[in-house]
Amino acid sequence: MYQPAPKTIEVAILPAAMFRLGLLALSSLFACGGAMAETIPMDQISHIHDLAVDPDHPSQLFLATHNGLFLTAPDGTATRIGDSRDDFMSFATDMENAAILYASGHPPGGGNLGILASRDRGATWQQAAAGAGGPVDFHAMAVSRADPKVVYGMHEGLQVSQDGGQSWRKVGPLPKETFSLAGSALDRDTVYAAAMGGLFLSRDGGKNWSAAFMDQHPVTLVEVSADGKLFAFLYGVGLVVRDETAAKWEVRSGNFGDRYPVKIAIDPTDPDRLHVVADTGAIVTSKDGGRSWVSYMGHDRETPELVAGARKTYEEYCQACHGKNGVGERPEDMSAQDEYGFVAPALDNSAHGWHHADGNLAHTILNGSPRNPRMLAFKDIISEEEAKNTVAYIKSLWSFRSLACQGALHMKCMH
Repeated sequence: MYQPAPKTIEVAILPAAMFRLGLLALSSLFACGGAMAETIPMDQISHIHDLAVDPDHPSQLFLATHNGLFLTAPDGTATRIGDSRDDFMSFATDMENAAILYASGHPPGGGNLGILASRDRGATWQQAAAGAGGPVDFHAMAVSRADPKVVYGMHEGLQVSQDGGQSWRKVGPLPKETFSLAGSALDRDTVYAAAMGGLFLSRDGGKNWSAAFMDQHPVTLVEVSADGKLFAFLYGVGLVVRDETAAKWEVRSGNFGDRYPVKIAIDPTDPDRLHVVADTGAIVTSKDGGRSWVSYMGHDRETPELVAGARKTYEEYCQACHGKNGVGERPEDMSAQDEYGFVAPALDNSAHGWHHADGNLAHTILNGSPRNPRMLAFKDIISEEEAKNTVAYIKSLWSFRSLACQGALHMKCMH
């Protein structure tokens, strides 16, 4: 969106550091079922321990966090559900009743919660059970897709409930340094474990374990879709997938750089739509079963039709300075600089466009830069909607790493 530099100068300027508009506000309040709910920017949530797709509203995600349960929206906001400030270390949804949720972890004052259940989508919670030898603090939980009455939990080994979480028994040890669990979609006694030493499988409810993947890479997550596809992330390999009944794995995507997903949620209404929490805390979405990735924030804009239209806007107003496909300004004299010492920055992965949130980028497109008149204000030329769509196009040029590091999270990636 820069004004092209005069040929005698051939320089441009980096966009000014941008304030975070209304996103700086810690919260806003709105009425919800007679109560007041707290809404905050997603990037202000710390320690996302688990997530799940809201089956009633698949564009929304439940986030189990260090400070209670939130429901996210693609506009980049998250709304607190209920009054709980508990540290939910694990979280699961009932696959037969969307109103029923399970959680475990720690209360703010310390100790363990046991197994909590909510029958009103998280508005209120009650302890359903203490767990075997409890109260427990499950750091991973999984509901069997083959039989939703079977629930697995990780606390000093593996525990299992056969009655929907009401009673529990200890099964035995888990693979060393297990991170997550997943129940099979085909067999109630089959359970998977993602661990530092690899991906493991048990066909007898967790009593005995064997390797489910030949190479012993660290596996950060495992999940099974409703249609029986087994997903796992192998560090150094990528996201791998196979049918539970098959032996051969497919590497769906491997270009993760130095970032990696730690939690995954599969849309029950669309098994090709995946949401993952990256190690930075960002939420990243795939619409094609993990082959490509977009940011969860604004993913509803990331359609092929919208991106194609926004690309034309970019080519008309931005490309002259920021380059084809966002490669940045490349003057004939590579040492040339404007009066501020900058050239028009790349907007792909090679510069730091991903340091800024969606709202910041759209704001600069519409209002220009206060530091240099070459970054023009386009608010009288394109609409706010077109600016937001242009941001969606720019983000379509980014890798998983850039999406995982966007905005306030970028400081976690500066190493």
